[in-house]
Amino acid sequence: MSPALLVILVILGVGFFYGAQLEFGDKDIPESAVNSFIEKDADLEIHFIDVGQGDCSLIMWEDNAMLIDCGERENSDSVLKYIKKQGVERLDYIIATHPHSDHIGGMGDIISAMDVDKVIAPRVSSELTPTTKTYERFIQALRDKGQKLTAAKPGTVYTFKTEGEKKPPSFEVLAPVDDYDDLNNYSVVIRLDYGNTSYLFTGDAESKAEKGILKSGADVDADVMKMGHHGSSTSSSEEYLEAVSPDICIIQCGVGNSYGHPHAETVEKIEEMGAKWYSNDRNGNIIVYSDGESIQIKTEKQG
Repeated sequence: MSPALLVILVILGVGFFYGAQLEFGDKDIPESAVNSFIEKDADLEIHFIDVGQGDCSLIMWEDNAMLIDCGERENSDSVLKYIKKQGVERLDYIIATHPHSDHIGGMGDIISAMDVDKVIAPRVSSELTPTTKTYERFIQALRDKGQKLTAAKPGTVYTFKTEGEKKPPSFEVLAPVDDYDDLNNYSVVIRLDYGNTSYLFTGDAESKAEKGILKSGADVDADVMKMGHHGSSTSSSEEYLEAVSPDICIIQCGVGNSYGHPHAETVEKIEEMGAKWYSNDRNGNIIVYSDGESIQIKTEKQG
């Protein structure tokens, strides 16, 4: 074989090898290794479901399942199908971060269609309590099931159920900590801990709410952060990002959305701190896998 042909074959081989890899944190590892980890080791799954311009996260561990938001009502059928496809028949927890339609639009339909143990939501001021049909459907679905809302109380810790010996995931409510004049800042913020890994879910909390969380002394340090308000520049202040210090950031926003999310300022801050970022508009559905020690990411499409 001529030296020139050998060089060409080596280059082609290297190109094929890298084409078969998936991104993980700040390095690339072969897809076979990712799949092996998922099949043999990972038992926590966090699905950041693509619902367009909205939020929707499904968290699963053993027989436990939790849904955080669900996007607009037009997505309720697809969200239900997605949940059922994962083998989830009941939800231990639903967190409705705040009563905007891009977060709870289909929640009434989901509560009506599934068995749910506990529904957590912020207690907002009477002046800001919505009178929309979206919110009324949400509340009516709870009434029809004979359930009540559980108010999000900072410092409250919930632990997943288990019959095994492995310590289960738990999550702590961090916010809302104050009264606000904006529903976004009433967003329920939680930190989920599993083993030595942690995950921060922020709803649409903006910089004012972030300051309140930091002032409260809450531990916001996390490996994975669901960025606030779809990657808007009004959230994820430098002070807050520094406190969270995430390795991986997830942005839930829709393709070609009219808000320009994610904002360039937010992306710049993420990249300057050396974190990897994924977004539904670029990557489709994003799934985080963990065994409590390592974290790996699979996406529906490459961004």
